[in-house]
Amino acid sequence: MSDVSLTAIKLGFLGDSSVGKTAICNSFMGIEFAQEMISTIGSDKLETKMVLKNGKKVKVVLWDTAGQERFQSIALNAVKSAHGIVVVFDVTNRESFENVSSWLEKIKDNSSNCALVLFGNKADLPQDMWKVTLDEAQEFAKKMNIKYFETSAKTKQGIDDGFSYIANESFEKLSKKMGGIKIGEKDNDEYEVVDGCFGKKRRKKKKKNTSK
Repeated sequence: MSDVSLTAIKLGFLGDSSVGKTAICNSFMGIEFAQEMISTIGSDKLETKMVLKNGKKVKVVLWDTAGQERFQSIALNAVKSAHGIVVVFDVTNRESFENVSSWLEKIKDNSSNCALVLFGNKADLPQDMWKVTLDEAQEFAKKMNIKYFETSAKTKQGIDDGFSYIANESFEKLSKKMGGIKIGEKDNDEYEVVDGCFGKKRRKKKKKNTSK
């Protein structure tokens, strides 16, 4: 794993409208929480840097997408090249939780073998407003074989831990996929850098046919 050098880890955010995807991204970026937010149209991109558990410093690109049905094709297209995807629901909105299965199916149909994580957002709100319990969400996540975090964009509960998990999982998956190939190395006479399904990779140059 230590041989892999990535220029960026791309993380996509999917989920119903108004579950707090933008607020979660802003919270991780250190942007002050706003009670009222304008709905995302299409997708927005944010960039930051973080240190992984293996000590590597990487750039992290966050693709914040719209949850409205009319923008879903745009959102799914935006995260096709993502190394990790965060699916978000609102713990006070039962429908947003029930729609998680649909989002996971769309991811399966539109994305490669990326890392996945589930965020149950707005955990700072009073328990009597909750429509999804911790046990229920954890049971669902276990069934789907994904990790679950209760989060609050307002208080930052679960945000750092959730981002750390998905970033490290994304790196590990990409490392295994690429088999230790370094990215961004200078080309020479024997190797060239080409685009692959999971970003850039190095390969041996094809020998030119010099026979007449």
